[in-house]
Amino acid sequence: MRKFLFSEFKLSYLLFVILFTSCIKEVVVNVPKVESVYSNNFELYEQKGFKVQGFINRVFQPFNDISIVEYNKSKVLGNFNNSKIDLKLDSLPLHNALNIQFDLYVHDNWNNDMWKMQFDNREVLVTGFSNNEARLQAYPDWINVGLQPNPAGANAFDLNLKGACRFYNINGGTKLYKIERTIIHSDSTFLFSASDAGEFLGLNCERSWSIDNFNVSVIYNITTK
Repeated sequence: MRKFLFSEFKLSYLLFVILFTSCIKEVVVNVPKVESVYSNNFELYEQKGFKVQGFINRVFQPFNDISIVEYNKSKVLGNFNNSKIDLKLDSLPLHNALNIQFDLYVHDNWNNDMWKMQFDNREVLVTGFSNNEARLQAYPDWINVGLQPNPAGANAFDLNLKGACRFYNINGGTKLYKIERTIIHSDSTFLFSASDAGEFLGLNCERSWSIDNFNVSVIYNITTK
């Protein structure tokens, strides 16, 4: 009987690999790609498209002055009291979703006062914040929806910052919240809005808020094989 040579074995194995791999279909994978379309840390005193309105005579009216101040050794967009900010982004690249991130500073005498965020004129968060340990707050939940309120400063990133004015030398006079949302979105434009309402109308030293490190990214799928 003829012996099966090693070279013949190698040839048979090679033919098997070729036949086997030829039967395997191409694998298609959708990989999400993230691209930043807006970023502002306000360090250059540039609002870069942010519009600010104040609640004056019971209506929102545009501010003409730049609304950037220094807080905690950084520049922030603020300080706001009974105010509204808007940022409209145009000509967004092709995408399936948006990611919005920013720092929210809640300064001084908040007692579950209302703060609201909107995307494309649609409310995505209506909540309340408190810097008073004796007063519970709605955040991270919506305000006035029947849920059990949370402790003052719930879900804050930093509970021990000094206040901006009235509580200037008091640790805890400001709370820092990291706000992030990812939403399904495909339009070429996007409008971000945020506003507050509370008892201290026009008294920025009594109660205010500001934002920093604002970033918007588009997310879309790319196909790889």
